[in-house]
Amino acid sequence: MGIKSIFKIFQKGAKAAKKARGAKGTDGFVWPPGIRIGVYGHANAGKTVYFTVLNEDCKISKKLQISVTDNATAGEFLTNYRGLWGVGTATGSGTVVDLRGEKKFPNPTVTEKLLQFNAIVDRKKKVSVVTYDYSGKAVSISDRDTSAEKVADFMAGCDGILFFFDSKVMGAELECQAHAASFVNMLEQLAPLRARLPIPVALVVTKADTLEGFAGDDQVTLVPPEDEYIVSEDFELFLEKVLGFPKVAASSVWTGTVRNVLIKLKDFLRVVVGRTLDFQVFFISATGQKPEKIGTDIGRSLYAPPAKMQPVGVKEPFYWLLHSILRNRRVSAFRTVARFVRIISLIWIVLASLPFLFHFLFLYPQPQKVESRIRAAYGGSMYSSSKEDRDKIIMAYKNYERSATVKWFFEEFQLPASQIWNAYSRYDKQEAEKDLDKTIDMFARIVADTTKWPAYNPGDGTVIPREEHTALQATLDNYHKGDETSILFVRSGRTLMYWNLFLTGVGNPTDTTVWQKIQMQVKTDRTLQATNLSEAEMRLGDALMAHKIVKVQEVVAAQAATELGDLIKTINSKPSPDFRLDTAVTQLQELKASLNPAVDRAGIAMIDKYLAAAEIWSNARKFKYKVVSVPGEGHLHVEVVSRGKDPTWAVHETQVPGHEYTISWASGDAIYIALDTLGQAEDWGDQASDKVRLGGKFSIFAMDGDIRFENIGKKVTITFIPGLWDQIPKLEK
Repeated sequence: MGIKSIFKIFQKGAKAAKKARGAKGTDGFVWPPGIRIGVYGHANAGKTVYFTVLNEDCKISKKLQISVTDNATAGEFLTNYRGLWGVGTATGSGTVVDLRGEKKFPNPTVTEKLLQFNAIVDRKKKVSVVTYDYSGKAVSISDRDTSAEKVADFMAGCDGILFFFDSKVMGAELECQAHAASFVNMLEQLAPLRARLPIPVALVVTKADTLEGFAGDDQVTLVPPEDEYIVSEDFELFLEKVLGFPKVAASSVWTGTVRNVLIKLKDFLRVVVGRTLDFQVFFISATGQKPEKIGTDIGRSLYAPPAKMQPVGVKEPFYWLLHSILRNRRVSAFRTVARFVRIISLIWIVLASLPFLFHFLFLYPQPQKVESRIRAAYGGSMYSSSKEDRDKIIMAYKNYERSATVKWFFEEFQLPASQIWNAYSRYDKQEAEKDLDKTIDMFARIVADTTKWPAYNPGDGTVIPREEHTALQATLDNYHKGDETSILFVRSGRTLMYWNLFLTGVGNPTDTTVWQKIQMQVKTDRTLQATNLSEAEMRLGDALMAHKIVKVQEVVAAQAATELGDLIKTINSKPSPDFRLDTAVTQLQELKASLNPAVDRAGIAMIDKYLAAAEIWSNARKFKYKVVSVPGEGHLHVEVVSRGKDPTWAVHETQVPGHEYTISWASGDAIYIALDTLGQAEDWGDQASDKVRLGGKFSIFAMDGDIRFENIGKKVTITFIPGLWDQIPKLEK
């Protein structure tokens, strides 16, 4: 297994080396070597302008520097630079001078262009970068051109992707949805079926100078580094926390703008958040201020660059992406080392585990199987087993004790094995008779002390044994097997007869004839079996003969007192409110009638106190509660209705987190809770985003804690003041 894993690692290394030399795409396209950065954006999203301004802006940057490595890229940047900054040249007799020309944005990209350059990150790490400029139609879902497959092939092999979104289409809902759908399609090609995104991804909102509230560099990066963990949340929580960032919340106008952008692209963001921590949102402007409109063309307006170009945030997306890619490569290298260590560790674990596997899976169970099979044949009682069968058990444990594996690796198991086969060698029926007599003496002690008797339930006339009673009968049953002529079989049979009669007497406290029958049987056995009875059986007979038949009322009262003690433990262990306030009330009323007022005065008072406290829950009462949490910026509507009625939503009250409210509720009332999420039209609960009905006799307990709205996958949290369980009665003196 280790050799195969090592071979796979070398395969991955070969693939990485191939990519460094230049890789062939899935559709036959060949791309230059280097870190491949994808800029995914639609027509007029600003990709061409971004590359040009980025190249110019990085000439004076410390954290990110760019140097072009091929003439085609240099020529493309130079041509676009001249148009954006309005610079031309004129040559005379040996003299070249700059001239001021007409400023204009580059024409829409028609043919794709491969851009290659070197980047220096943080003045110490130099990497080769390959990116790609293309017509925006190649990524359109409705108007795709012939280069769509080539663009998709390039993106599929990227080390990181920047998704460019043109902020100027914010007013066109259908256009926004089309862009978001195209973004989602690309993400699903990278990591389908909600798998983890394998590369860093950033959303870049271009032309941010056109957005209301945008004030410059402080607003470029949306998620601060210390809060990047929120990217692992779902979209609603991500949106809530983003809008709470100080740099966003500082301006109500900017808060609204950010919210609007994220809502417009929610379909895209729902696919991204929760799948990676390598995600960021940037707001940038290649010009720094609004361009001047100079005319219109088919399907678009024409603009000229502003008088002064002041780019805002152009470097941040590219720097963040390169920095994330380099960090991930370091992590990958560490994982490769960790994989080697894991393989070596697994090999060592397997080798070290072989003796343990052989011992515990094969060797150790063998004598146990022989012993279990033989004991099962005798019903678990070895006292009636044959010497031949006991010898088989002895030999099985001796063979185990003498095996080489046990001697070399599990020496501590030899002594227990020796003790087991020695015990079978010394199997003595006299010891078994002594053990049976101990069980009979236990029976005698139970008969002599009525507090140790099984409990009697006067409601249904059943006997409820305790653990010691069950163990006693199991021991007697174990001895009453095998040879029917043996002393153990006969003696355990007589004792079982008395045990069954005893249980019958406990379960029929009003029938005095049962105890008369028991005592007559004792006299008969002492007459006919005098020489066969053991001393323990004589003591049991004495205990049965000494029992006096008490009055029916005293028996019932004693059983009721015992039952009350068990019921106190059950009630105070916090079972369901239906039991505490309904079933327990009925049981306590029945028990109270059976108790002896002269003896159980404290128990009767305790029951009366509980019944009075439980009676309060059958009447209408006011309850105070606090809304702890509601998802997003939503709110609640709550209405209590009588059984069989529907809510009218006539009370125009919204309930929001952090506030306390009061409702009037009686046993059997239903509670309706309506949730209005952010953006839901307000109609006071009648047409809410989702509703739940809390029913049942004690529906108010279902309102305490988390309440789930299954149709929209949300939950809210409510807590009562004071807590409902603090108000429910307990059985206390």
